[in-house]
Amino acid sequence: MKKLFKIAVNFMAVAILTVATFGLAACEDIKKLELSLSLYNNADSVFYAEDDVKFSVDLYRHLAPKTVDKVLEHVKAGYYDNAIFYQETGYSSQIMMGDLKFENGELKQNLIGDKLPSEIYGEFQSNGTTGSNLVSDKGSIGIWRSRYATDADFKTSSGARDSGRATWYIPTSAITGYDGYFCVFAQYDTTATANSKAISAISAIFANSDYYTEYVIYYTGEYDTAKANENYGLTFNAVKAADFDEDTEVFEAEGEQLVCFNKKTVKIPNAINGNVTAKVTKISAK
Repeated sequence: MKKLFKIAVNFMAVAILTVATFGLAACEDIKKLELSLSLYNNADSVFYAEDDVKFSVDLYRHLAPKTVDKVLEHVKAGYYDNAIFYQETGYSSQIMMGDLKFENGELKQNLIGDKLPSEIYGEFQSNGTTGSNLVSDKGSIGIWRSRYATDADFKTSSGARDSGRATWYIPTSAITGYDGYFCVFAQYDTTATANSKAISAISAIFANSDYYTEYVIYYTGEYDTAKANENYGLTFNAVKAADFDEDTEVFEAEGEQLVCFNKKTVKIPNAINGNVTAKVTKISAK
């Protein structure tokens, strides 16, 4: 009887240890971020209280470990603090965040020191990684990447699949063409009140031209493959679209050059009393 009791106790101990181990693994698998935001309520002409638009995100490290580790590294370094939300024309089904800041009345590229965040391996199906194939739909967050000038579209096979760095794209509706070709590394609860308010407030800004200003972002110089973290040797420029001179000589990708450095027009949220109406103020890892 004592022997049976001892066996039962040992079995229970193993079971408890197993559950605890799985619990710890689950904690490692899902990392949590909380974004403090500065968002303007257009309807009431006032900024939301910070607690009304907290944005909570789950990072899936078991699906995209390299991507999640890099994002957490940037969070710890404060890279995303004061980054603005924006929208690129032609991409109305997604909100972008990470690579742009608005400081002292100027639109600037977000850098670490004087360099871009390093490129990371593209963790998605068409790049040979399984398990990271969450779809690009409302409620998901992915890492934006580029393509080569020779690519017909995002689906072609090329090293450009590893060109993602730190910029998030946040779909506001399903983007089925991205599925399997971009790394969706995180999700958020679309039913959570604060999350819903945040996405609605940001979307409302880009839906009304009274609340944003269009800027042209372009690069000048010679593309240098040895300077991947320095805009490939190119110089970042940003001016209001109304002030952009079409005769300006700008870089245009050719061959095996990334098209993310081509000229593009973006919607930038306006500032009120110097405060941008849609930006991250701080990200905390939980």
